[in-house]
Amino acid sequence: MASIDYPVEHLVIVDNSGTQSWQPSKPDKVKNLWLIRVPFGLGLVGAWNLIVKSTPYAPYWVLINDDAWFENGALEIIAKEADSETLLFPDITPDWASIVLGSKIVEEAGLYDERFYPVYFDDNDYERRIRHKGLEIKRIEAKIHHENSSTLKSGFESKNSVSFGANQQLFEQKVLENDYSEGNWSLKIRKNNKWD
Repeated sequence: MASIDYPVEHLVIVDNSGTQSWQPSKPDKVKNLWLIRVPFGLGLVGAWNLIVKSTPYAPYWVLINDDAWFENGALEIIAKEADSETLLFPDITPDWASIVLGSKIVEEAGLYDERFYPVYFDDNDYERRIRHKGLEIKRIEAKIHHENSSTLKSGFESKNSVSFGANQQLFEQKVLENDYSEGNWSLKIRKNNKWD
């Protein structure tokens, strides 16, 4: 949040931690700060889908992992390059640690498939679905830094070994079946892939 150096109308934070101990302060460049707390994690794409659903009139959304930050000027570049019809990849590794998602992409390809819980292969599936629809994807020179795998470094290696394999299997099944749907959230998958 400290790296926000360009005006932002709505900053939506989904706190997946299951605690109520953190209270963010609104950065000066942010007009509206919205904090959504959930008792148990929605996973990465569940949270990103909730951000999109809660701000339906936005022409685009800048979605960013909680362990990433904007280089000076990156948000201004994003604001100049973003539009409703394109998926933008800022300069970040890995690509999907932050995206700029145009509203037409969501209208045409749907939201993320929340069965990919809590993370991994959701991005492979979404890019596959976007390309299948023939929608535009491009890269921009907006530098974003990322502390890669900070989640795994927090002690989730054994739980990740279960969910990673399950998500890989789901992705391969969707490819095999030519399934380009956004899927439906699954209570069974959510419980089987739990990291909480």
